[in-house]
Amino acid sequence: MQLKEYELVRQVQGRHWWWIGREKIIDTLVDRYLDTSVKFEIADVGCGFGANISMLRKYGDVTGLELNDEAINTVKVRWGDSVNTVNWQSPNPLVMKFNFMLLADVLEHIPDDKGAIDWINEHLLENGYALITVPAHKFLWTQMDDVLHHHRRYTRKTLLELFDNRFEIVYCSYYNMFLFPVKVCFVLFDRLKSMLFPSAVKRSYNDMPPPIVNSIFKQILMLESSVIRRTTIPFGISLVCLVRKRARESVS
Repeated sequence: MQLKEYELVRQVQGRHWWWIGREKIIDTLVDRYLDTSVKFEIADVGCGFGANISMLRKYGDVTGLELNDEAINTVKVRWGDSVNTVNWQSPNPLVMKFNFMLLADVLEHIPDDKGAIDWINEHLLENGYALITVPAHKFLWTQMDDVLHHHRRYTRKTLLELFDNRFEIVYCSYYNMFLFPVKVCFVLFDRLKSMLFPSAVKRSYNDMPPPIVNSIFKQILMLESSVIRRTTIPFGISLVCLVRKRARESVS
């Protein structure tokens, strides 16, 4: 991801509807499917500036894995020694193992996503969980994906194909369904702009929207989180998948 995008994320992640809504969906699934009476050893893989760390700390001890030094320093300043941080890039091995991993919009940044799943398997304890969110549908590709250095967008099928019998699929669903028409309109706008102004500087459009738009979009994702607690969503802008690493005897 471009350095200017890291700075933009740092500025908006605590207020922007997309980060707040995604955190709520992650929190909903953790609360729904994991035994939250147990204290987890958690890896926030690609933690960035710590958008999800406050939420994750409710469930156990958090280690933030991140490549960007400024992001790591921000986490250290905010949480001090209460959150461990590791300068990490996929697929570098670690001596640590975890029983819960979060990859919140990380997998699409990794060139070898199948290798990343192998890495998860190697660093996840038996019966441990990994929760992954990714952008959905190649036809929704825009300059945002270019600027953020995405390698791909996924369908439910292509995401699930990454997991073999080492993992149990606990839950997999699209989300951001109600904003799908808005995304389609943006894709059309993006393509028209690229045709008319091919030399224009590409943008992620992750800036803060007007307050009323931010509030409405946030409430829409809050509504979707309550739907996700009960069922799956058939289509959307993004995907969320929760898997459990099987015990060795169940794999063999």
